[in-house]
Amino acid sequence: MCHEQWALTVIKLLRFFCINCQYGQLLDINVDDDVVMKKLSKLRQDKAPGADNIQPRFLKDIIEEVCHAMTIIFRKSLDQWEIPDYWRTANVIPIFKKGTRSKVSNYRPVSLTSQVSKIYESILRDAIMEHLVKNQLRRDSQHGFLRGRSCLSNLLTFLDKVTNCVDKGIDVDVIFLDLAKAFDKVPHTRLMNKKVRRLLKHDRYIFLKN
Repeated sequence: MCHEQWALTVIKLLRFFCINCQYGQLLDINVDDDVVMKKLSKLRQDKAPGADNIQPRFLKDIIEEVCHAMTIIFRKSLDQWEIPDYWRTANVIPIFKKGTRSKVSNYRPVSLTSQVSKIYESILRDAIMEHLVKNQLRRDSQHGFLRGRSCLSNLLTFLDKVTNCVDKGIDVDVIFLDLAKAFDKVPHTRLMNKKVRRLLKHDRYIFLKN
C-alpha cells in the first residue's frame, strides 16, 4: 500500500507529517488538517462509494466542513489503535476480465470500501513510505508501487544493465516468470512479520494488521 518515494517527495511530505523515529522504528504519525484537506481535494468524483454509501462528490462538496472532523477521527483512531468496523466492510463487485462471461474464473473481485477509510489508508501509506525512504529501509531495485517508478522504469534499468554486459562481452541469461494471481498468492502474515513488524511498535503493528 500500495506506492511512493524519492528525495523531492520526502521534502514535500515533511511539510505535512511529523514522524517520530527511533532506531529505525516508526513510532507515531501526526495527522493535521492540511494533510486531510489535501487528500480530500484529490478525491475523484467518479469513484464508487463503499458500504457506507458516502459519495466522494458529497465529501468534496462539504470539504471545508468535514475536514477538521475527519482529522479528529483519524487522530483518535491512531491514539486508540482502533478502526471503525464499517471501514473494513466492503461491497464486492465482480469485474469481467476476458473469455466466456458465464465462467466465474473469468471475473476478478473488486472490493469497494469507504472513501473515508481510503483517505485514512492513503495517509498511513504515505507516512510509512516516507519512513522507508528516510531510513533507507527499501532496496533501490524496487520499482513497483512507487511514485515516479513503474514497469517502464524497471525495464529501462534492466535494459541498461544488459546492454552494459553485452558491450563488455559478458554473456547474459534471462529467465522471465509470470505468476497467475500473484497478489493472491502473497503470504500476507509472513510479509507483515518480515517487514512491517520491524517498523512499528507492537501496538501499532496490531493496529495496522487489523
